Amino acid sequence: MSTRTEAEAIPRGDAASEEAEGGTFRALRHRNYRLLWTGQIGHSASQWMEQVIRPVLVYELTGSAFWVSFLVFMRMLPVLCFGIIAGVVADRYDRRKVLMATQFVTMACHLVLAFLVLTGVVEVWQVFVTALFSGGAMAFNQPARQSLIPMMVPREDLMNAVALNTAAMNLMRIGGGALAGLLLISFSIGGIYLLNGLIYTGVIVSTFMMSFPKPERTRERKSFGGDFLEGFAYIKTNKPVLCLVLVALVMYVFGMPYQQVFVPLLALNEFQLDRSWVGWMLSATGLGAICGSLFVASRGRYKRPSLALLLNLSVFSGCLIWLGLSRWLPLTLVGLALAGSMSVSYMAVTNTLLLTATPPELHGRVLSLLSLDRGIIPVGAIFAGVISESFSTSAGLVTMGTLMLLFTGIVFLLLGPTLSKLQLGEVRVRRVRHG
Repeated sequence: MSTRTEAEAIPRGDAASEEAEGGTFRALRHRNYRLLWTGQIGHSASQWMEQVIRPVLVYELTGSAFWVSFLVFMRMLPVLCFGIIAGVVADRYDRRKVLMATQFVTMACHLVLAFLVLTGVVEVWQVFVTALFSGGAMAFNQPARQSLIPMMVPREDLMNAVALNTAAMNLMRIGGGALAGLLLISFSIGGIYLLNGLIYTGVIVSTFMMSFPKPERTRERKSFGGDFLEGFAYIKTNKPVLCLVLVALVMYVFGMPYQQVFVPLLALNEFQLDRSWVGWMLSATGLGAICGSLFVASRGRYKRPSLALLLNLSVFSGCLIWLGLSRWLPLTLVGLALAGSMSVSYMAVTNTLLLTATPPELHGRVLSLLSLDRGIIPVGAIFAGVISESFSTSAGLVTMGTLMLLFTGIVFLLLGPTLSKLQLGEVRVRRVRHG
């Protein structure tokens, strides 16, 4: 399918001159992208506030590190089950409408939990069920949102747009986490869920205001199953993209549980702090993340993106070990900030490589493979929770960091030569021409 987008109406001059004119925030020149970015601010503020309050709610209801990790499992299970299907949906249907549908579901989950908590009838199983539904919405949200970005900006602004999208998310990791921490001092968890539901009203409005030309059909549409198989066939014949997806498994299995499992446990278990500190610690990771994403946004391109990915993963692994060994709160906060910086830099480069190495009509399906990787997070989360429950939070962090460092070395030893073929903005053109 060929779609004339806002991005195609923008003259593609010399990339260096475009960067000089727009600077770090050059992608915000484009109206649709500004609306998407504004919606991302609200979406992320709500998401990161929930990252604080949902584990706190489960921990207060159960007092168990295992059940906190099981919460991650319930939220990510739909991503594993429906990730690829979500990619096909994003490529077959109006991505803006898909995005709005997921936002309505997420808003409903927040309002239901607000009612349950405020009326004093909430039980832990209800928290898990709403996590399952919000996880389902997230599974369909991410491929639709990410695959909209290339429709909004010219290719020379793509890495900048992806990085700014990540920056918006992590700006709210600071703002949302800190706000949740402050609100937990004086307000109930139910009140914060009510606020989250209201925030989503603005997110839905900003998505509704986007406008795109009606797509022109240039080829006969395949069946849903045919589109599903086409995504796998493309990945099978494009080894650099396949390797990129496989490398992401290392981050998702061993790295990502640090936010959802270890941040609450560090605050409540290891340092014996009050629950507002879960928000402050999450804000520390967000501070590092915003620095990392703005650094990526300010760059025109990476000459050796595979080397940047290796560096990000290796330093992130060291941060997990650092957090496990630290017994001083300021040092732990620095470690959280550095971990946040490395993780978002890694994801910004990975997403940009996937978008530039893939034809537009396959963006949703290829990006949904990262959703499959995200769906593996529960495996690492449950493993981390079992270690933390059986030994200590510190033991869990050191174990996860050591395993991540080991597997990073193995993966790059085996796949490094193939990954080195990926260059920003080059592979996709060659693939479309001969595909």
